[in-house]
Amino acid sequence: MEIYSIKNDYLTVQVKSVGAEIISVKDNANNEFIWQADPEIWNRRAPVLFPIVGRLKGDHYYYNDHEYEMSQHGFARDEEFSLASQTDAKLVFSLVDSDRTLRVYPFHFKLQIVYQLVKDTLQISYLVDNTDAENDMYFAIGAHPGFSVPFEKGLEYEDFGIKVEPKQTRSRISLKDSNIDLSHEEKVEDQDFTLNHDKFADDAIIYRLNDPAVITIESANTDRSLTLDTGNAKFVGIWSQYPETGNFVCIEPWWGIADKVDTDNKFESKYGINLLEPKQQFDAYYSISFK
Repeated sequence: MEIYSIKNDYLTVQVKSVGAEIISVKDNANNEFIWQADPEIWNRRAPVLFPIVGRLKGDHYYYNDHEYEMSQHGFARDEEFSLASQTDAKLVFSLVDSDRTLRVYPFHFKLQIVYQLVKDTLQISYLVDNTDAENDMYFAIGAHPGFSVPFEKGLEYEDFGIKVEPKQTRSRISLKDSNIDLSHEEKVEDQDFTLNHDKFADDAIIYRLNDPAVITIESANTDRSLTLDTGNAKFVGIWSQYPETGNFVCIEPWWGIADKVDTDNKFESKYGINLLEPKQQFDAYYSISFK
């Protein structure tokens, strides 16, 4: 495993080659914004979710009359990525299919993950290529960054809150045993709330996105804040571990989602799945600003 860094006058970002995972974002006052992975609570920091988001029902799926097993969030977060290019403010990582991935995911792909600093903003892109010349490819992808809260000394978790803009009614999707239950989807007028661990007693808070949302972690007790723009994501999840609790919250833009509770487990009809035709590319993007 290698660790790579990019920096500018505002931020220093570290990314490890395993999973192409962000492991640190610090401002020029040395404040750490990324959760630092406690194995007793949540032993990850900002995993990339591919080729599924969330959990398959029964941890398996069917494709072309074959059964495949895959654990929650897919395999990319544990794969060694290669460094495709690096500048002072930009990193590009690459992962391609292998004998190991083909045993659980029968598609030929190239996944590129791009991290680029622009002033106080980290721009992230996921470029998914179907490298097969003949066959369609099915996939989901998502981000799972965990943000340390409080990110300023002297404050508490409950001093911070989540603000979602623009203000509009959004559809909240409920989870049942880690799968989505669309029969209980509900309209929510106001998505803002004060951080409290009990808020996550029923797992992630998930919203359907019809247009970009801007989600801010902020406190009246500090000028520092963190804002995630969901870009072209289709869903967003807000999550923290429960009943074990840690001082972090994840804001997760997704291009895909967990299986429905009544799924038939067929991959090509999976809810929220993306279809990519031969030799085509899919571009997912979002950004995080640190004030």
